[in-house]
Amino acid sequence: MNRASGGPLDFGIEPPGPTETVPLRLIEVLRPRMFDDCPICGDPATTEEHVPPQRLGGTRMTRTCARCNNSFGTLLEADLVDWFDEAWSTSSFQSDAVAGRRQTSRLLRRWTSDGQFIFLPEGRCDPAVGGILAAGGDVTLEVSPPDQNRCHLALLKSMYLALCIKAGVPQGEPADRLRAELLAVRDAKRKADVPVSPIALGLTVLRHWGDPITEESVVLAELQSETGPLLGFLLAGRVFVSASSSWSEATAAPSGRLVYQLQVDASVRGDVASVHPQPPPQAGRRRA
Repeated sequence: MNRASGGPLDFGIEPPGPTETVPLRLIEVLRPRMFDDCPICGDPATTEEHVPPQRLGGTRMTRTCARCNNSFGTLLEADLVDWFDEAWSTSSFQSDAVAGRRQTSRLLRRWTSDGQFIFLPEGRCDPAVGGILAAGGDVTLEVSPPDQNRCHLALLKSMYLALCIKAGVPQGEPADRLRAELLAVRDAKRKADVPVSPIALGLTVLRHWGDPITEESVVLAELQSETGPLLGFLLAGRVFVSASSSWSEATAAPSGRLVYQLQVDASVRGDVASVHPQPPPQAGRRRA
């Protein structure tokens, strides 16, 4: 990708500015452990489960029932992947230069080495968006950010399964409460019905921005926090999730669409390109 001046445009996923460095000690690489019964609900475990989800780099680490596997993926995984990829699921641009609101699908946020941010549409994008940005001036950007509660619930599921892989299915009142919150999510009819989970929101979650610390899917690790050592799991070499939750202190951030008012420099020119991680599927024949 090139700048309007013709020079190369280098960009990455890591936001500019200072980042916090926290010591992390890797303790044990977890190996796959297959259960006969689903560790979440107790039904027969008939499907192999990626921990963390495959789109984060997870591998098949255990088995769950089909309902727990598929329902969590449908209800939660998109928010987790958007958070991990620094993306907005849907967005629209609007200005006086082009009539109406113009839609893009998933919008990736990336930063240049000099601290400027850029947008990369992934998938379908209204061609008029290029005209809006090329005209410059005041531009309204409306986006749907990842839902914090659903993102943390997806990580809670991965943390719980990692705990089961390490030590077996936990018993007792705290484990029963955790499973009850996961089952309440599984039984939700749609994303809007997913209940707020204090346990999930109370997890300590840290993101590593560089290359993966390890290529292993799940590693038992110890974080040196301000309050002392914190045991948890490093997922896909990039995301640390604590094995404990300060659930009584957790509150959900407001969800919904966000609106940004942008001032676009009219001297900036460029093409709006779609990014396809995989080739689009070919049209199939329909049987009569």
